Amino acid sequence: MKVSIWFFTFMMLSAPLTGCIGNNSEQSNERDDELTPLRINHIQVKGTHNSYHEKPSGPTIRAYDYSHEPLDVQAGDFDVRQFELDVWWSPGQNLRVYHNQYDRDTTCSTLRECLDTLLTWSESNPNHVPLMIWIEPKEWTYTTTDSIVVMQTQSMLEDLEAQIKLAWPAEKTITPDQVRGEHPDISTAITTDGWPLLDESRGKAMFILLGGGDLRAEYHSNYPNLEGATMFTMSVKNTPESAIFSNTNPIGDGEEITELVKAGYIVRSRADNAEDGEADNNETERRDAAISVGAHSISTDYPTQVSGIEYWVDLPIKCNPISAPHDCSDTRIFNLE
Repeated sequence: MKVSIWFFTFMMLSAPLTGCIGNNSEQSNERDDELTPLRINHIQVKGTHNSYHEKPSGPTIRAYDYSHEPLDVQAGDFDVRQFELDVWWSPGQNLRVYHNQYDRDTTCSTLRECLDTLLTWSESNPNHVPLMIWIEPKEWTYTTTDSIVVMQTQSMLEDLEAQIKLAWPAEKTITPDQVRGEHPDISTAITTDGWPLLDESRGKAMFILLGGGDLRAEYHSNYPNLEGATMFTMSVKNTPESAIFSNTNPIGDGEEITELVKAGYIVRSRADNAEDGEADNNETERRDAAISVGAHSISTDYPTQVSGIEYWVDLPIKCNPISAPHDCSDTRIFNLE
């Protein structure tokens, strides 16, 4: 009888304890389920300006006196996730990558070579947050007549599209069509449904045409509403194709950048410029402003420390201070990286 009473008492005491453990587990799962989904505009990353650049071997001006490591080293060792490639075009030739005729040294000589380098790294690190690859066409601006400008622009843009599609797999590309979805235009999609989810975008890249004026207009003429386009374009406010903006003045235009970020757009900014002397004087105001106003990618000539210069941009991949939800955390961003 005593054993029965003891057993009954034990079971009665154990039941609420087991119930509490079960409830805590369920509550924990509920909390996980209630986390705000992270999207690709909820993060902030480091970028590089003229990402391919090597300083000339001989005497040069200050604007050219900096060097970057190869693109895969930048991605792997410095956490760079935004790149900028200047592309020069001549009929019947490869799309070359260099700064200008006085500043030609580069870690990758053609667009295909640059993209192959990044793709190899990406495939070895399939859970990285999306890369933003800005492509700035150069050669077409040196023509003189309107008819030649149009002809060369069309040919270069066609070659850019073909080279990107050839070099970068479609399943690893975030395109305007994917972002637009069923909405009438990209701007509406971004400001209502938002950008694609971060975890669904890992291992992928976005390509952005860095150019305005006639070049941008010609690209939109080729791809109305950016339907079928591989690249996004450098956005102009209050246009239906608005998605990704470039504003390199985070001090003077800080409020404007923050407004765009709050609205859901992605903004690229600059931390420094070699020729402006910011690095030489260890001036951090522009860098710090770009971070605080919420620019999604912050481009620099100094993504790591170099000999003789104290200044550099030490910016890990992190939650965006303006656009990220309150429950964003570095752990969530890096849960798969």
